[in-house]
Parts: sequence; C-alpha cells; structure tokens
Amino acid sequence: MKSFKEYLAGEQGIDYFIVEMSEEQVPELALINEGRWVPSGKKDWMQRVGAENPSLKQQRHVHLARSKHVNTKSKQASWNQDGTKHDKGSFNSNIGSLGVVQSVARQALGLSSKTKLEESTKAANILTQLNESLGIGDFSVLFKLRDAE
Repeated sequence: MKSFKEYLAGEQGIDYFIVEMSEEQVPELALINEGRWVPSGKKDWMQRVGAENPSLKQQRHVHLARSKHVNTKSKQASWNQDGTKHDKGSFNSNIGSLGVVQSVARQALGLSSKTKLEESTKAANILTQLNESLGIGDFSVLFKLRDAE
C-alpha cells in the first residue's frame, strides 16, 4: 500500500478531491455564496457574485442592489473582474456612481482600491476630453496664462 504522498507523486496522481460534509461542519465564512444574494456588509446593500463561465465568455462578476431591489435589474449595478460593466443594458448609472457601491464591488471581486470601475471613470474621461479640446491638457497651462497677464 502506498502512502498519500507516494500516490500523489506517482504517474496516476490525483486531479481533484471531493469532500462531503454537512453544512453545519463548514464555517459560515467558507460557504460558497456565488449566485446568491447576500448582505454586503454595508447598510442595506446586497451583493451577488457570479462565477466565470469561459464557454459564454463571461468573467467573474458582481451585482449590487439595495435589499428591496434584488429582483429589479434596472435598480442594480454590476461589474466584471476587469472593471468593465457587466450588464450594460440594465446598468443603473446612479447606483454605479456611488462610492459605497464601488467599494463593495472591488471588495467582492478582490480588486485593489485603485482599480477603476467603468462607470466611475466616465466623468474623469469627459473632463480630460474637454480639457484637451480646449487646449488645456493640464492645469499648468492655466497657471502660465494667468502669470502672463
């Protein structure tokens, strides 16, 4: 009989393990919540994390809504793992622009606080485009103009 370590090192190896246990034996934090609406930890905000599905070209993503709106797609914001909007057709820009919602989304997806989420960068991009169209790409130009007067 081989030891477990010898079996792992052998040619046949092990591709995966299946462990069966009752829900009571698993700590609450370890339960998989993907696909389920759960409290986000922020007042009245719920989150639902969706798994990646390569066959549908779908990234891991998160949906956010107030608890009373979990069944109303038009009252939700959702982002993909790369920071792009997930459900572009039903994305609620008012909700998506809230700092608390963006913070919850980043945390749910394990993203850095510096990660830009698509809707939150829209206003900054518009301001940059406006500045460039007026020829004031950076504020140093404004200070030079003021000093020249």
